[in-house]
Amino acid sequence: MDHGYIDDHSVAQRYVGNALQPEERAAFEAHLVDCQECTDRVLLAEMFYARQEEPLPLRAKLAARLKPWQVVLIFAATVVLLVAVPALLIPVLLRLIR
Repeated sequence: MDHGYIDDHSVAQRYVGNALQPEERAAFEAHLVDCQECTDRVLLAEMFYARQEEPLPLRAKLAARLKPWQVVLIFAATVVLLVAVPALLIPVLLRLIR
């Protein structure tokens, strides 16, 4: 594998993104052993991809793991609590005021 091929086919970036075929990956790894320039390219590509990935907020991570029926269940429980708690507290508060 030579630098012309590596440049033309974005091999370093595809290597970091795990998008190389097994044969191409093995050839590139064999090339990396003796090539500091390509090793630097891989490190630069890794730094670029690391900056691209912004961590998801906790709410988004949880929502991604929930099944649709779980989302409906959580929504229904929230609605019931928002209706039931005031309905139970209003009579108690009215008795305390009298």
